[in-house]
Formats: sequence, structure tokens, C-alpha cells
Amino acid sequence: MVDDQALGVFSRVSAWTGPAAAHRVRNIIGKELKQGMKVLDIGTGPGTIPLNLKRLYPDIHFIGIDISFGMIRGAKDHAVKTGLPLPLCVGDGESLPFGTGKMDGVISLFAMHHMDHPDRFLQEIDRVLKPGGSLLIIDFHRDMSQWLFRLINTMWQTIFMFSAAKKGFSDSALSAWRKNEIQNILEKYHIERFKVRTNRLELWVTTGG
Repeated sequence: MVDDQALGVFSRVSAWTGPAAAHRVRNIIGKELKQGMKVLDIGTGPGTIPLNLKRLYPDIHFIGIDISFGMIRGAKDHAVKTGLPLPLCVGDGESLPFGTGKMDGVISLFAMHHMDHPDRFLQEIDRVLKPGGSLLIIDFHRDMSQWLFRLINTMWQTIFMFSAAKKGFSDSALSAWRKNEIQNILEKYHIERFKVRTNRLELWVTTGG
């Protein structure tokens, strides 16, 4: 469980980064997002990413899901404050409470490292995503270079020195999945439409090339 202090820290960080994260989503898969689509945000946290996306795409139906009651409570508060519609539910990314082929798009930013069973997570996304649907998963990857890990970790610990979130980055990065681990899952379950790649810091799973 996430305690109240950690929830508060994460909510503040998400408020700072939410607009930039929404613009990243638009830059990466924006051409695939069309009017009337239904897009699911898994691990929505306090809902800042789909709420900011709603400002960019008012005719797209965004839905947020998170396993934490506290996060969903915070997301509902944010939705009320912004006056934007955002359906929300408490649920597990490894067992999504949606029918097969019901989503036109799925996004999930920095949530996959929280999944104990990424195979179930990816299979569930494959199940609920329509044929031809769009996927964007962004997370850390465990094989990032040590100098980059140390640099970001030092900055993070300096900012959150007296907070319950002091180890937030290191815990997340060290529990993240490697490219070959995700690739092996996709091959094992014959999920050919998902592709995985990495950069210096992140691991991406997307539809297409």
C-alpha cells in the first residue's frame, strides 16, 4: 500500500509533470488519436496525464484506472477542480475490468515496473485493445547506464531528502524490466503487434515499428 505521505508527494510530482507527459503522448502517438476514440490510462495515479490529454483532445474519451484507492480519490478531486470529464475506476492492470476489444488506445506511463507479472499486464492490454489500436507504454529500464542512474538518483534524493519518496527513483529503476524480458514475453504469448525498444533511460512498448 502507498501511505498518505507518499501519495501526496506523487500527486505533487504528477501535477508538475502531467502537462509535459501529455505533450509527450501527443508527440509520439498523436497522429493515431482520432475523434470519438476510447483511450485507457493504466496506472493513472492522480489523473493528471489523461486530464491534460483531455484538454488537447476534447473529443476523445479518456478513462483512468489505478490499483490505489487513494490515487483514484485524488484523480476524482483533480477532475472536479478542472471541470473535465474523466471516468475513473480502481482496478488491477493485470486483470482489467473491460471487455475484449473495447479500447481504441492504451497508454501507461511509468507503471509497468509496479507489475509483479508483466506477462499478465501485456496480455490484458492485448485483450482489451482493438485490432489496429494504439499502445504507448513508457517506463524505466533496469539496464540504464550507471552514470545516468547515479545522476538522476542524486538529483531525486536531493529534492526529496526529507520525504518518504526519497528512494522513489532508485526503487522504481531497480524494479523495472529489461528489454529482453519484455521481448521474451511478447514472443512467448505471440503478441506480434507490440514492439519494444529502449533509449538511455526508458523502455517503450508500442504498436507498430
